[in-house]
Parts: sequence; structure tokens; C-alpha cells
Amino acid sequence: MMNATRDKLPLSICLGFGVGTVGVSIMLNAVTAYYPAFMSTVLGQSPEIAGFLLMVSKLADAVIDVTVGSMSDRTRSRWGRRKPFLLAGALLSTASFLMLFAPPVTGQGPLIAWMIAALLLYSTAYSLFNVPYMAMPAELTNGFHDRTRLLSFRTVFVSIGQLLAMAGTASLIQSGGGGADGYFTMGLVMALIIGGAMTATALAVPVQHGEGVATGRHLPGLADLRSIARNRPFMLLLGAKVFQFLSFASIASTGLLFMLNVLGVGYDGQIVLAVTQNIVVALSMPLWVRCGRRWGKRATYLAGVLLFCGTALSWLLADRSTDTLGLVLRGITSGAGSGAIILMSISMLGDTLAYDRIVSGQAREGLLSSTIAVIEKVAFALGVAMLGMFLRLFHYVPTTGGAIVEQPASAMLALQLGYAVIPMAMFAINGLFLWAYDLDEQKLEGVRSAAADNG
Repeated sequence: MMNATRDKLPLSICLGFGVGTVGVSIMLNAVTAYYPAFMSTVLGQSPEIAGFLLMVSKLADAVIDVTVGSMSDRTRSRWGRRKPFLLAGALLSTASFLMLFAPPVTGQGPLIAWMIAALLLYSTAYSLFNVPYMAMPAELTNGFHDRTRLLSFRTVFVSIGQLLAMAGTASLIQSGGGGADGYFTMGLVMALIIGGAMTATALAVPVQHGEGVATGRHLPGLADLRSIARNRPFMLLLGAKVFQFLSFASIASTGLLFMLNVLGVGYDGQIVLAVTQNIVVALSMPLWVRCGRRWGKRATYLAGVLLFCGTALSWLLADRSTDTLGLVLRGITSGAGSGAIILMSISMLGDTLAYDRIVSGQAREGLLSSTIAVIEKVAFALGVAMLGMFLRLFHYVPTTGGAIVEQPASAMLALQLGYAVIPMAMFAINGLFLWAYDLDEQKLEGVRSAAADNG
């Protein structure tokens, strides 16, 4: 394992680590935002079906996450314990993303079977890359604030990935006419970017070897789960993540449909909002890094929650009279809030993994990262499925060929609730968990010093 005690990681490692999240971000955001719309406006399927398929694939992926995390902790190879998984995830992610947006079959039965296979491959590929990837910050540096600095690079690349996932995809789909050809072009281009970004990280990060045993079971036992449950900061962060991803699922499931039907701004509006949000996310990183140093990570995270919730509620005042300026202003505030939330939540995860290593004496970052991933995916899957049923209950009308039809008032109300009210409510509960979170630099250094004295 590399020297994790250095004061400041070199720029090459920060950039090499960060670039992979471009692929991760496209995988997550493009599928979340466009798959339900692709199914309901191009393939003529109900949003409920799309939500159900996403839910099934992510629930199945819960077992995959834990297996990958535990295996990556135990793996021994000339390339270390993380690189083999990163490379396999890069390859399969490329293939699965294209499969989702270029189905070669027609008819509901064959189409559903194809989509189930594609989504399962997609979920497996995402886990193979993202679970070991998220375990790495705690291994690369022990510096409390240097970890935030490292992850600020990741968050900048998150914004680039989201920009591509939301604005780049919209441009490609729109240039292809908004139908099947546009989605095929988008799928091909984004698949190549995903593969390139993930492979770059796999090649750039240093080889890391674990400290635990290399053999034995690959699934956690009851003793492991009890030990994890005693990590209070980790458990509080876990609870916060549930409601964070329920909020994200609500926004993702209704976002594009909200732009198309409620605001009437179409893909152009989606592009304006996405570009604004992600530029602000990237530009806000130095500010949030400084805030984290001065006021602490928890307080900075909660400031982001307030910005995010305020923006969410503002969408209740938006209608077809909302112009580009209205989208840009909301993009600025939501981008700033998202930047704080993304950076601090992942930095705090790294802190809880470092804390676990100290108090348990075990190098099980992969297992804990996979536990977080499972909770995120289950929460997200349930959120997407519930929003699909919610839209059907409120009589949303699916279409084919990219057509937009007049929706009933009940469906318009459902889109407003799903894009504004539900996300705000979920983040309010999320904030309660973070309010109780108390792992700061002083506490982490205290347990490290105590462990050193006892050792």
C-alpha cells in the first residue's frame, strides 16, 4: 500500500483518481434521467414498467455490491486489490450502456427480456468499478483535509460527467430527432466516453495491496455486521444516504418529464439547466473546501442542503412562463448546494472508513463502501419504482417516437410534487441524520492517537 500519511497527494494522483467519476456520473445520471423517458416516449412503455425494471436490477445488485466490496478487500494480484475490478467494470460499463439505449428487439416480451439482461449487466458493471473506487480515498491519504482536497477533484469531474450526462446527451438525442436514432447515437458516444474515463483511472491510480487475509468467505457474517453497526458515524451517514438518494430518485425520475410537460422548455431547457448547475458545481469547489476547513464538513453539508431545498421549492412557482434566466438562477443555487452535498458526503464517507480501520483494526474499506452502495441503490430503486407508480396513479400518458401530448392536470401535479416537494421533504429528513453526525478532525485524531498508544 502506498504511503497514506503524506501531507499532500500529488496532482497526478488527484487527477487520475478523479477522471473515472466522469464515467460513473454518466452511468448513473444518464440512465436515471433518460431511461424512463426513453421507455415512455420512444418505446411506448409505461413509466411504471421502467421504474419496476430499474428497481429489480438495483435490488439484485445489492448482493453484487457486497460481494465485490468484500472480494476487492481480499484480492491479491500483481495489480493490487482494486485495479482488476476497475478494469473489468470499465469494459462491461461500455457494453451495458449501449445495450440500454440501442435495443435490437421489438415487441413488449422480447424488449422486456432484453432490458432485464441489459440492466443486470449495467448494475454489475457499475458495482465492479464504483465499489472499489469509493473505497480508495481512505487508502490514498490519512489527511483529514487532504481527503477533502482529493475529493474536490473528483467532484469537479462529477460536474463534467453530469454535464455530459444531462446536456451532452440531450444535444445528441435532439440532433437525432428525439427518437430511436437520437438515443442510439447518444448511447454509442457516451459508452465510449465511459469506457475511456474509467480505464484512465484504473491505469493512473497506484497499486494498493490489502492488509487482511486473502482467503475465506466473500460475504460478511453476523460478527462483521455487528462491528459495522458499532461505527456510529458510519451508521448516521448511512441513514442520511437513504433519504439523499430517495430525493435524487424523485428528481431524476421526473426531471426531464417536468421540463417537457410542465415548463415546455424541452431538451433545450434541460441543457441550459444542466450546463449552469455543473459549471457552478465545479467553480464552487474551492469555496466548499475552505468552508469545510473553517466550519467543518457537517456544517458545510447542511448549508448545501438549505440551498438545495430552497431551489426545490422554487420549482412550485415555475410554469410555461419561466424563461432562460429563471432556469439559470435555479441552476446556480441548486448547483452550489449540490456541490457542497456531493463533496462533503463523500469526504465524510472517507473519514468514516478511516475511523473504522482505526477502531476495528481491519482493512475493510471495500466492504463498507459496498454497504453504502447497497443502501444507495435500494433507496434509489425504491424511489424510482414508487415514482413510476405515482405517475401512473396520476394518469401520466406514455407516448412513442418522442411525441409530447397534453397531459391531464393530475399528471402535471404529480410531476410538480415529484420534482419539488418530495425531494425537499427527503432532504429535510437527511439533514436530521447529519445534525447528529459528530466525526470531526479532532475526534478522528483522538482515536488514532489512542490506538497508537495501545498498540
